[in-house]
Amino acid sequence: MSGNVHETTVERVTSLARGVVEWRFRLEPPEPLAFRPGQFVSVRVGEDAAGAAILRSYSIASSPGQPWFALILKLVPGGVASSWFERLQPGARVRFTGPMGFFVLDLQHPGDVVLGVTGVGITPALPMLRELLARPEPGKVRLYWGNRDAEDLFWQAELDELQRTHPRFEVRYFLSGPAPSWSGLRGRITPAVLADLAAFRQPVFYLVGNGAMIRELKAGLVERGVDRKKQVRNEAFFE
Repeated sequence: MSGNVHETTVERVTSLARGVVEWRFRLEPPEPLAFRPGQFVSVRVGEDAAGAAILRSYSIASSPGQPWFALILKLVPGGVASSWFERLQPGARVRFTGPMGFFVLDLQHPGDVVLGVTGVGITPALPMLRELLARPEPGKVRLYWGNRDAEDLFWQAELDELQRTHPRFEVRYFLSGPAPSWSGLRGRITPAVLADLAAFRQPVFYLVGNGAMIRELKAGLVERGVDRKKQVRNEAFFE
């Protein structure tokens, strides 16, 4: 699933949450980028001391079929890629390779679909959800999204709208270190997913975000009888 080198222009830069920024890129020529939700592109963000290219991969945060695409970053102070992206303003030219990657939806699901996500791991999840909910599949779809506190949240309006318009979809927001005023769910997503396991019928799990969460949740699922190869897909964003 590899692609070619493309040129694009920064169209818009938008702050979404604490340290989370979206860059929207206009394709040139202005035609849709062919990709499947969940795939990523590779961007050159600098050079090392030996002059070799420093590449970073980012999941596409938008849905296919548009003359633009979006990338979302959680900025890390002093990070090579974060510093490079922070300098990108509207009108800047960027070259990237892709799309590529195998973290995409199965072509069909016989039962339920569960997405376990932490932090900016939500980036590929929203376009994947849009594709999934457009299919005439019978199973329910549930998203567990974990963050530290409310300042890390974004895309709530989009996710809540999907929940309102698709009865088989449910989103659950978890905060591990919320303020006392938070009235939603608390804690990490791993115990919640495992506690709900018996309620799912022939589930397929898509786990994306923190590598430690993925390892822990995958181990818990397998321990409870989930087939790792047939029922679990994952993409680690960070440790």
